[in-house]
Amino acid sequence: MVNRVKRRVSCLPKATYYKPRKASLCDLEIINLSIGELEAIRLCDLIHIDQNEAADMMGISRKTFWNDLQKARQKVTDALVNGKAIEISGGEYINRGECKVEFLCSGCEYRWELQCNTERPASCPKCGSEIVYQVGGNGRGNNFIENDYCCSKSKGKTAALNVKAGSVKSDKNCYTIDE
Repeated sequence: MVNRVKRRVSCLPKATYYKPRKASLCDLEIINLSIGELEAIRLCDLIHIDQNEAADMMGISRKTFWNDLQKARQKVTDALVNGKAIEISGGEYINRGECKVEFLCSGCEYRWELQCNTERPASCPKCGSEIVYQVGGNGRGNNFIENDYCCSKSKGKTAALNVKAGSVKSDKNCYTIDE
């Protein structure tokens, strides 16, 4: 039995699914990208850290880092070229908690940051409001995007406020925007 080394990751993703536009998630093939594979892409392709240094940061060998990076690139390319969804989850990893997560209060619009490995705040530290959003989303449907609060689960209730001209309602909770 092979003993897999747990990868050290700095951050967990803000969103856990990506999919082609105008396609229902239930109609798509889903490719799983592990947290470790995402970290390999982030370090090498986004932050431009040398592969040797990135492998050291993740606590794995250069060969293992290279294999993770190649698998991740192949999966992302397959999803983009062939119109598949990407789910980011799983893998054996240790969260180092170096990144910060930004929160916004809908009551007073106060913004603050917490370490990503701390619990989600129950209320705003400034006004005490319990309506707090993670800026950019948390991968669970609660998002704050460009001064417009949006919850994908209640989209049907607020859609009239957010629908652009030329949109077509395709079912009770989804809108397809023709641009």
